[in-house]
Amino acid sequence: MIIGKRGGLLVLTAAISALMVFMGMWQLSRADEKRQLLQEWQQRSQMELELKEALAMHSPFGYRLRTSGVYLAGGELFLDNQIEQGRAGYRLIRPLQTPQGLLAVDSGWWPASADRSRLPAVNPPDDHALELTGVLVRPWQPPLSLGRERDAHPRRISSLEPALLTERWGQPVLPVVLKTDGGGDGWQPVVMGPEKHLGYAVQWFTMTVAIWLAAWWWYRRGYEA
Repeated sequence: MIIGKRGGLLVLTAAISALMVFMGMWQLSRADEKRQLLQEWQQRSQMELELKEALAMHSPFGYRLRTSGVYLAGGELFLDNQIEQGRAGYRLIRPLQTPQGLLAVDSGWWPASADRSRLPAVNPPDDHALELTGVLVRPWQPPLSLGRERDAHPRRISSLEPALLTERWGQPVLPVVLKTDGGGDGWQPVVMGPEKHLGYAVQWFTMTVAIWLAAWWWYRRGYEA
């Protein structure tokens, strides 16, 4: 059976529009997921835990944490490829020795130098016991990774994978990261908010309507001719 040019165009239009509708629906579902996540984090941010309580939970991320410990001298690491307001930089990661184990502490963002061989100059942490507060987050890992990469600089790292931190610090690291209140960088639990996903969904649905209008115009022109 021969479909013909008009039938082929109709099939192609239907296939493309189905894909666009699927993408629009997927963006709507992502918007809903992000909305629920933000609501959950908002609720959790009102609750403060001790480190022992947090480690007993299946998913402690988003809760506030109050803990105490001593920073290990000379243990500063710099998490690479961290963008802040359009600028490239690092996040300063320090090891805090606590009664429950070694905790990675995100102490804030630092701008990167144009010279890759130079890391930011930071003051050494206090060498006595101190109390920290902040929010618990997942150990950050890059969205796309080809395995563990070895950087030429021993203090520059590409992820906060606990195994990598354990290798750098020489002892097991807890599977959470404390993002301290002193970071002052307006951090959010999601990179892309639900409103962005809604905007993309509208674009997909708009393109679906546009392609059907274009097909309708083409068919009408053919019949009028």
